[in-house]
Amino acid sequence: MAHKTKKVYTVPAISRALDVLEFLGTNPCVSFTEIHSSLGVPKSSIYQLLSTLESRGYVRRSGDGNRYELGLRLFELGNLSVSRLNVRSESLPVLRELAAATNQTVHIGILDGAEGVYLAKVESSRPIRIHSWEGKRIPLHSSSMGKVLLGWKPDDQTSDILADIDLPKNTEKTITDRDLLMAHLRTVRQKGWALDDQENEPDVRCLGAPVFDIEGSVIAAVSLSGSVTQMNDEALPGLLDSLLDGAKKISERLGNKPVNQSGRKWGRADR
Repeated sequence: MAHKTKKVYTVPAISRALDVLEFLGTNPCVSFTEIHSSLGVPKSSIYQLLSTLESRGYVRRSGDGNRYELGLRLFELGNLSVSRLNVRSESLPVLRELAAATNQTVHIGILDGAEGVYLAKVESSRPIRIHSWEGKRIPLHSSSMGKVLLGWKPDDQTSDILADIDLPKNTEKTITDRDLLMAHLRTVRQKGWALDDQENEPDVRCLGAPVFDIEGSVIAAVSLSGSVTQMNDEALPGLLDSLLDGAKKISERLGNKPVNQSGRKWGRADR
């Protein structure tokens, strides 16, 4: 997806704080003098940075108290990041079941900035293949997965994301008007699933559903993809039921309870 050119602003204090953290990452248990001399930052600035980072748990003192090392807060944040990558391993058994049951190509992906990213893909056994791969970045406005990843965001966050990206017309059916897309995304959330009806690629349909984490937030989206012939109007209801059941299973494997935030049975939004 084409992004608008955006000027990058650098905040010196934040850059210096990151320099300190990165230095401690490769040089554990170092003294104040070593940090100051190695980074070439004034002593007063280093003192303020270390004091702030220590108060927030990103840096801690070790040994006799005169040396510094990374704090546990970074470990906590790192674990949160890694836990998202575990979505792939937890979902793969369900993705394989889903692909076998529907004979459609199955993906799971997450939001990364202003794009979606496929974490895993399981091919169908059909001779017609979907041109995708693990790690591929996908547009948010024209894919069922992207619609799901956007649809459960608060409106202000969604607006910010959409304001920062282009909305190319990939096919004649692609929604490129931001107001219409916002309204469409509210409908997606209300229904509990999304459809890409040849909006991203001609002759390809995709169904998308949300995957919830232990706190009830959408952490990923799972999708079924196939040709218009394979995913015709008659086949869609059955495929949708299978998809929603698969998304529910993945959510439960990630610790989510089988009742969504609205109190209805998971994945059974009105449709």
